[in-house]
Amino acid sequence: MLLKKLLVIPTFLIALTSASQSTYSYGFDFALGLSSISMKGENIDFQEKISPTGNAGLFYLTKIKNRGLFGLEVYVAQIEGRWNYQSSITDGLGNEIGVSTTEGRQHLTYITFPIYSGITINNTSCYLGLQAGIAASGKRDNTITTSINGIESSEDQLGNLSILLPDFGIRAGIIIKLSNKLSLHTKYYQGLINIFDRETTLSNFTWRTQQFTVGIRFSIRNTNDCGTCPAWGN
Repeated sequence: MLLKKLLVIPTFLIALTSASQSTYSYGFDFALGLSSISMKGENIDFQEKISPTGNAGLFYLTKIKNRGLFGLEVYVAQIEGRWNYQSSITDGLGNEIGVSTTEGRQHLTYITFPIYSGITINNTSCYLGLQAGIAASGKRDNTITTSINGIESSEDQLGNLSILLPDFGIRAGIIIKLSNKLSLHTKYYQGLINIFDRETTLSNFTWRTQQFTVGIRFSIRNTNDCGTCPAWGN
């Protein structure tokens, strides 16, 4: 029900701008890149790593005056995070007898709704805006390795992540026109809120998403044959 309500918002804005503007473009956007999930927790020093990522969806852009632009998107983003941390294993007297190492991975799928505005100079456009997301699914893949008195063992932990909280943050990007149908699109997203679901554990954790991708935009339709506008020209 919430997803249906959110989908009404970009649909309404597209209809409104299409009625008021004579120059617009819409089509598909595909991108690959890197992502990470910054993690903080009580008494745990996480070592974070970057992971491959990707997203795909629809875009809509309209021209504002001579060089301005307004954009909307709806797309699915796969965000992955990798991390590890080590902790000491002690006996009943407090003596260290081994070490435990956890290698973890998160796989998060979000349905995202970016909205932004920017400026175009020649065939290059720069923009800044906001992005909201709804978690569609979340999975974890952890491997815990313990070494006690030289004896090593490992355990895999697989399961779902009940990510209930929406994601929200800042989105920035650059669009470079390649032809009348194709554009190169580089975008960066920084999540601002904690998406960690406190039902997963009683510890106080903070998770924030980051994603950087480079991809291609293909224009289905544009009203002034500008290709993947906003490279409108003069």
